[in-house]
Amino acid sequence: MQLGMHFALTDALADRLRAAAGDDDALRAFIEEIEEAGVPSCETDKAWDPISCALAPASAPDRDPEEWPAYGVILGDEDLQEDDDELLVTYLSAEHVPEVAAWLDTLDEETFAAAYAVMPEELRNPEYGDDERDYAWGYLDGLHTFLTEAARAGSHVVFHVEN
Repeated sequence: MQLGMHFALTDALADRLRAAAGDDDALRAFIEEIEEAGVPSCETDKAWDPISCALAPASAPDRDPEEWPAYGVILGDEDLQEDDDELLVTYLSAEHVPEVAAWLDTLDEETFAAAYAVMPEELRNPEYGDDERDYAWGYLDGLHTFLTEAARAGSHVVFHVEN
């Protein structure tokens, strides 16, 4: 499993990102460009997967409307890649970033632990257990701060991981 990364984008960068939707090579080039440019970012390491599976298990791989805004934390509003076996690039609009950040305001470690404990077995990693749960919570706490700052700035957010 690869390392996940969220980036906060201005309107202009979000427009460029959305223009690259469906072109995996263009998406890779865009992600590389913003990474090198030092666009505000938040690493979620490999914790992105247990975070997503614990918060919104019915949304993998589709977005279950009943799990909004939980699925927005990792899955955003939409997938932009063509081949999801190789690449995952999700987009969260500036309109929805505040809603996802506010939802995370209501999530405490105990609630996350309870969601993680009932994660469906088919979504569990081989590392499933207390250590992975604590590891995921640590990254989720940092992601919450990042999304709160992105909301204040009116930023769009893109999540990227390459398989």
